Amino acid sequence: MNNFIRPPVFYPSTVVFVDDNDSYLDALRRFFPGTYTNLFFTRPQAALNYIRQHARENSLEFAAASACLSEPGVERFVETSAERDIVARPSRFEEVAAVVVDYDMPGIGGVEFLSSISHLRCAKVLLTGVADETVAVKAFNAGIVDLYLRKTDADSANRLTHFLKDAKSRHCGESGWLALGENGMTYCDPRTRKVIDEVVAAQGIVEYYWRPEQNVILMFDAAGNPSVFVAWAENDWISQGEIVADEGGPSDLLRQLATREVMPLFWPDLAYRSGMKFRSLTPQSIPGWDDAFFGWTRIEPGEVGLDLVTFAQWRAERNR
Repeated sequence: MNNFIRPPVFYPSTVVFVDDNDSYLDALRRFFPGTYTNLFFTRPQAALNYIRQHARENSLEFAAASACLSEPGVERFVETSAERDIVARPSRFEEVAAVVVDYDMPGIGGVEFLSSISHLRCAKVLLTGVADETVAVKAFNAGIVDLYLRKTDADSANRLTHFLKDAKSRHCGESGWLALGENGMTYCDPRTRKVIDEVVAAQGIVEYYWRPEQNVILMFDAAGNPSVFVAWAENDWISQGEIVADEGGPSDLLRQLATREVMPLFWPDLAYRSGMKFRSLTPQSIPGWDDAFFGWTRIEPGEVGLDLVTFAQWRAERNR
């Protein structure tokens, strides 16, 4: 059986809030202040128009073809269709990851509203009053809504915050490359994901993308500054060492790889090439995982080598 995985991807995505009550919508604005990707509508039809233009269909799209990325000694199967590369789509920040709608609105109720977008792949939240709960439960059981919350519940805002965080993570995770076998596997391990979260928090990272051609994670902070995160488990160290040996690489590098003294970053390549220059990172242990290490470093914008729009650039364009 083929074990396809999706290594980590995250970027700011859009949440749509719909409520004809201006006062409650203002309260939501204060609780969710991200003015670029949190959109608030008092008119349901305007919200529907936006959602239908910016939400995905409720079916996963796969690449037209997959291919093998090969290095000497390494064979990695991944999707390679250019259309599947989320980094190449500036519209990714406008994609709707979740919709939060009030149950009781004139013209169209919340359940009807969410039913009309059931074919779209976004999380759906219904805000209710106490009297509406029976209908909300039926809508939940029918799969029309993913979560219903009573506005009067003391913890409703916190529950909504946690739900939307998970919804956006799922949305982004479904956008990444599919990989097969060991390619990207190290990044999917919960221990590595925890380290990624720590780096993201410490370095102010707002978007990151696993790159199959290099088997690293390309990151950008809020100002659009690029960086690279790399993680190797034991099999990665062995494969990289074998490639260095096959390429006639420096004996010092082979020794440093064997002793885990240095973690070379071969960006923008996957592995060592004879005579190439590379960065030497200090390996840091991934807690709870023997012989697994990570490294992180900033790179120059000119080294990214991709035609992309960062969140910082997209946000600046919207401010013009």
